[in-house]
Amino acid sequence: MRKWGFRIALSVLVFPLAGVDGTARKLEADDLIALHLKAMGENPVRKNRVAQGLGTLDIRVGGLGKLGGPAMILAEGDKLRTSFGFGHIQYPRELLIRNGDKLDIAYITPGIRSQLGTALWIHFPRLAQEGLYGGVLTTDWALLDLEKRRAKVRYRGLKTFEDRKLHELEYRPKKGVEYRIRLYFEPETYRHVASSYRLTIPAGVGRGLMHVQQGPVFGAADGPADNTRIQLIETFSEFKEVDGLTLPHHYRITLNESAASGMDSGAGFAPRNGFAGHWEIKIDRISHEHRITPQAFAIK
Repeated sequence: MRKWGFRIALSVLVFPLAGVDGTARKLEADDLIALHLKAMGENPVRKNRVAQGLGTLDIRVGGLGKLGGPAMILAEGDKLRTSFGFGHIQYPRELLIRNGDKLDIAYITPGIRSQLGTALWIHFPRLAQEGLYGGVLTTDWALLDLEKRRAKVRYRGLKTFEDRKLHELEYRPKKGVEYRIRLYFEPETYRHVASSYRLTIPAGVGRGLMHVQQGPVFGAADGPADNTRIQLIETFSEFKEVDGLTLPHHYRITLNESAASGMDSGAGFAPRNGFAGHWEIKIDRISHEHRITPQAFAIK
């Protein structure tokens, strides 16, 4: 972390004339990351973290409507556990466990994962291990030690994302992936407020999400007849100070699947027998003093 400390100190000297929108001069990727880590707090690395709150599910295309229940994020080093307790007969819970480089995502019924679980397990398999999934709410956030990960990053300037002008950072893991990764930061605060992961599956390849009338589940299927675009978006908001750190207290995961008859050219995709929904946690408590039992991260 000494390297980052130097970069952060340098950034304070380099950017005193920058406007509040961060556009007075062109940023480099390292500068943006340093400013982001400074915005998190003086000591962003913590041994563990427990975040608790109310979790909700809202499916608008491809399944049932709304569910709610307790939600929790447990993090310790390179371990992570995220859970939603819905208590529904067809969707009792959503559970992801990462233990180092190992990952497990629970079935919601025997042999079947939810849309979110399937997207993370099949389509975006490296997000949790890379320290991207969950953002700064985890203790292994990818940007805390980019050198260790040997990932490549590139600053792409101020871009419009969900009707906001944000700093965009392209992220490429050392282990190549087929999907596109973009991280977004507020110009005024340099807080990490969104991540976007997008994958285009050519027609006839792999498994797509399925529309099942009875609920939010998947079934075996041949590859999609049309090209399929799957996009997973994480957004972070309602930042508050906790133990000297500025952390989000509203975390949303949005999953969309759409199909088109041609390759993705930036237009022409529209939901058709696809999926659209989001999971979110309104966090009411974050602690760095809990003792987390090893069993919480056990992978069976």
